[in-house]
Amino acid sequence: MHERVLAVPLIRTADHESAERRALQRRARRGELHVVRPGVFVQVEALEQLLPEEHHVLLARASAPSVRPPRSYSHATAAAIHGMPFVEPPPSRLHVRDPRRASPDSTTLLFVHPDVTVQQTSRWSGLEPTSATTFCGASVTSLVRTLVDVAATAPAVASVPMIDAALGRRLVLPEMLVDELSAVDPKEHARAGRALAMGSPLSDSPAESIGRVRFRQLGAPDPVQQHEFARPGERRTRVDFWFPDQRVVVEIDGRAKYEDPAMLGGSTTADAHWQEKRREDFLRSFPEVRAVVRFSWSDLMDLETIRAALVRVGIPCR
Repeated sequence: MHERVLAVPLIRTADHESAERRALQRRARRGELHVVRPGVFVQVEALEQLLPEEHHVLLARASAPSVRPPRSYSHATAAAIHGMPFVEPPPSRLHVRDPRRASPDSTTLLFVHPDVTVQQTSRWSGLEPTSATTFCGASVTSLVRTLVDVAATAPAVASVPMIDAALGRRLVLPEMLVDELSAVDPKEHARAGRALAMGSPLSDSPAESIGRVRFRQLGAPDPVQQHEFARPGERRTRVDFWFPDQRVVVEIDGRAKYEDPAMLGGSTTADAHWQEKRREDFLRSFPEVRAVVRFSWSDLMDLETIRAALVRVGIPCR
């Protein structure tokens, strides 16, 4: 994990003499070097292929020597290190947990969370998902604790895709997450519980996770995920969401379906559009399917767009 981030050479000024440090700083001012954090540079071209969350992991890597016990990376930073999907830009500051603090604190680079967890024996103790790990020498909260922390502090559109991904990859069990709720600040317990209750291993992508969050926000009925339509001797296909009472199929269309070479599998974008049209014609041939609704990623970012489209096909919303 994080091979691309770990492959980026870090240039630390502490490893150089004063004249070399000044030369590095001049190169940074000229735009030849990127400042990851004070005293740590990388070549600009080394960042070209990194995703936003990988930039955050790079910052965590560069800062690891300063995150000393009992502090540990936590929340969004730990989620990035654990490889969880981000649907929003990662924070500009690193998140750490410090058991010595009773209230939050922040600096230019760090957001420090207090740790008021009461140590207790867990039936999952010693298992990988519930065990703290390390990254470049710095401690990182366990995957289970990280997911619960994110669920307690982030909007559902950010936390549910991470929870779904962990469940879908079979990295954690739902019971592990529920048990970890006892470690959450009581003021955040309800928010975390709602997000964890929405977790589903059936979401094939973060976009589908966001779709489920939007349906819940709008008070729409909970749809059936990955429902299959088939006839004996004919093709079969699964849909992202099926609202049986309203007889409506909802599909989430990502650009990758039509542009990512890995997903195209040698086909052209035009071929992919044609195949998707044939697939939709097949769905509409079933008498129980009254309508097919498609949402793009940009649609998912606008709650009112979702509401209008659902109401238009008879799916009740608040």
